[in-house]
Amino acid sequence: MLPPPSLNHIPPSINFQTPVFQLSAKTLSLHQTTVMKTKSTLLIACLLGAVLQLNAQQTLTCQHPNTDTESLKQIKSLLTHSQKSTDLKIIPVVFHVLHQYGSENISDLQILDALENLNADFQKLNNDTTLVTAPFDTILGDVNFEFRLATIDPSGNPTNGINRIFSSLTNRADENSMIYEWDSDHYVNIWVVKTLNYSGIAGFSTNPLSDADSCTQGIVLLNSYVGSIGTAGNAMRHFLTHEMGHYFGLFDLTETESSIPSNNDCGYSDGIFDTPHHSMNYVCSIPQNSCNDSLYAESFNYWGYDVPDMYQNFMVLGYCRAMFTKGQAALMRSVAESPLYGRDQLWTPANLAATGTAGATPPASTAVPSSDFGVKTYGLGTTFGMFTCVGDSVSFLNASGQGNVVSYQWSFPGGSPSGSTLANPKTAYMNPGYYDVTLTVTNANGSSTTTKSGVVYVSGSWPEYTGPTVQHFDQSGNFWQSENVNNDSGYFQRIPTSGTQNSGCFLLGNHYEPDTTNPCLADPMQINGNKDNLVSPAFDLSNTTGVTVSFDYAYGSAAIPDSATEVLKIYYSRDCGKTWIQKNIIMEDTALITAFAAQNSAYTPAQNHWKHVSFPHTSTAMDTKTRFKFEFVASNYSNNFYFDNFVIDGVLGISDNELSGVSIFPNPSQKGGMIGISGLSSSNALLAIRDIQGKLVYQKELSGNEAELNTSLQSGCYLVEITQNGSQFLTRLIIE
Repeated sequence: MLPPPSLNHIPPSINFQTPVFQLSAKTLSLHQTTVMKTKSTLLIACLLGAVLQLNAQQTLTCQHPNTDTESLKQIKSLLTHSQKSTDLKIIPVVFHVLHQYGSENISDLQILDALENLNADFQKLNNDTTLVTAPFDTILGDVNFEFRLATIDPSGNPTNGINRIFSSLTNRADENSMIYEWDSDHYVNIWVVKTLNYSGIAGFSTNPLSDADSCTQGIVLLNSYVGSIGTAGNAMRHFLTHEMGHYFGLFDLTETESSIPSNNDCGYSDGIFDTPHHSMNYVCSIPQNSCNDSLYAESFNYWGYDVPDMYQNFMVLGYCRAMFTKGQAALMRSVAESPLYGRDQLWTPANLAATGTAGATPPASTAVPSSDFGVKTYGLGTTFGMFTCVGDSVSFLNASGQGNVVSYQWSFPGGSPSGSTLANPKTAYMNPGYYDVTLTVTNANGSSTTTKSGVVYVSGSWPEYTGPTVQHFDQSGNFWQSENVNNDSGYFQRIPTSGTQNSGCFLLGNHYEPDTTNPCLADPMQINGNKDNLVSPAFDLSNTTGVTVSFDYAYGSAAIPDSATEVLKIYYSRDCGKTWIQKNIIMEDTALITAFAAQNSAYTPAQNHWKHVSFPHTSTAMDTKTRFKFEFVASNYSNNFYFDNFVIDGVLGISDNELSGVSIFPNPSQKGGMIGISGLSSSNALLAIRDIQGKLVYQKELSGNEAELNTSLQSGCYLVEITQNGSQFLTRLIIE
């Protein structure tokens, strides 16, 4: 027996043409966390792991509910009272591709390939049926289902049956990722994701014999297990078939327990009369007989002798899959025809007409392509409102459906180039500011256009502020950038109230009110993992020593200890965001939370809810354009987050080419009084006075060795900068 399976991915070097593998009796335990929906949705999840050995030896396990007494009764009743029809049943499907503009946003062609493989399997047309060994080659089952992409959506609009959704729920997906479900009475929903929330999982689905929750009916599958091309491979072509078998009432042929180790009991039965008993120990190319079927009446009565393991069945856990049995086909057709399981409306003539899937051949889609795109800078991922610097390249990632788009027309006002016809073009901007981007995509059915306003922010090559600063956001949040990574309704924005002492501040609106009109959205589980960034202006700290960065925040959450997963991370960058270095982190487990906030009301902080955070920053000569980034990752319990009083403190020094002997007096000075300057040479000099936020408030050209000024400055702290003959004098000035 092999050790518990590794959780590594399947390496590309494995040759699956002549697969050899063994199954361990041990399984991995999956634990529902407290952030899962409270509904008792029963997941059927197929786990996979890799143990690298000679001849591409592969370990695979599966986590799913075993058939219980009630399930076995239902299976027996369905098989006994089945109408045993054999006519073709057309089933409408929709693929929801959850993505963040990465490889998980698989092409239309890969989805069409997955459907082709699925239909071949369900109609006994897959070419590997010829490999099925005796005695099972005599009982190959033809389910006679044909799955077709819907061409009409639930609102009656044309569709190609592929719904692309930008969402962070593509990462660590679970049942909460089954979003924007189309009515499961009329469509089979298939969600394609990047990663899953359980180690080693390839996908999961709901079985109507064990779960009738209408809000979580469908299949969730890793993009790399959809079809046999693109991000998937030929060995993965039957995984969707396995999950669809669960969706129409089949259970795995071998027992799997959520505990470790599994008892791997030969007495386990999937309830189908023509599938023999066997354990999880078998080798793909060498048939085994792990259980004595003469001990089990339902199997022995059918076969009449102790048959070997059916290791090539679609409902086993491996890469030898090639067949359903006649009994499995009969059960799936009975589930599809029964009014008890929510599958009986899928194939009716009325539903086929309503979903645009009727006819002798799959109808051509009349859908106009839906244009969409993401922005990528510095190779660090994709987001919205991403900032870059003057002259740096910006990439645009098409997400408009790839397969059904004939042409692309991009417009980059202010960019160089200013347009493109490529699918994924690049441009650069030579001047600072916010820039709009427009994409028009066209196919034979028409065109659609998307314009994203201010989607790119280009920063200048100079710092917005110099030295120490205090930013309280009462008047503005100038030069601060909000990155709405998930393109959702919550993002950082400056508001004039609710800060400390009811001052201005930045608000991240994470408050979510559930849609009580839709029972499937009754639980506020829509923002788990959502990420938002607040990026500071650029500061010149190269001549500032003893730097301390501080800020105040208030955050409300409904999380309790052990359920809080919210995180606030703080980064800095010296190169305009090309690289970010993590400086500080305020972790989960309620350490970030300053007040309890119920999920059904928007949190506003009281004065005693605010926390003060400070950390040192070791400045160097490279700190000529330093930025700070505050990254907030939400949980299902998050409410509003407030950010105020950003302060950079330290001692402002003088550069190597400083003016010597210059002094300002008196310092501190009285409001409305005269300010004297001495120690200048006789040549002209330029005086600039900035407030603590870096704003220029006074400027004058000086001549002579001394000067006397009446600046009418208000009380506060100022930075005085005098430049003469290429040298510079910097100091603080206090006005009382």
